[in-house]
Amino acid sequence: MLEREDIFGTTTAYDFKCPAQVDWRLRANASCLTEDRYVCLFHLPEQKYKENCLGSKRSSIGSNLVFQPLFNIAECNAGRFQPIIFTTNGNSECILLKSKCDEDGQVVHSNGTSRNDISCRCDYTKGYSFVSPPENSCFCKPYVEDCSCFRVKCEKLSAVSFR
Repeated sequence: MLEREDIFGTTTAYDFKCPAQVDWRLRANASCLTEDRYVCLFHLPEQKYKENCLGSKRSSIGSNLVFQPLFNIAECNAGRFQPIIFTTNGNSECILLKSKCDEDGQVVHSNGTSRNDISCRCDYTKGYSFVSPPENSCFCKPYVEDCSCFRVKCEKLSAVSFR
């Protein structure tokens, strides 16, 4: 019969990744016998993900937690953001992936922060405008609004009013 220590020992035989949220509860109950004790985070000194039964912790908006070797606050990596308080219960990294401004006519307005998503604008220098006017007339927030662009077709560019 496998003991809890045997389960933890198997994680070092391959490049371990923390479970996806749908598998989190199963892994937590198998490893720690209770969901609220299970933690899986990146271990900075060893440069790999590790799990243990230290119990759930929280950090501030715009950050997540890592092991260093105990809990320590870390900023989200460049491709992710954390708009709400981070908890280790079900999460091993900042919860949201940053959007990409890569649809037709879109360009990056701002790269965002660890708290906020990227913002996009339509490339007016190439004749693009927003399909739907965003809250701010110069840029849009893909996390909360439609940032689709379309190419304005006209014979006299001066006759077009770009939003």
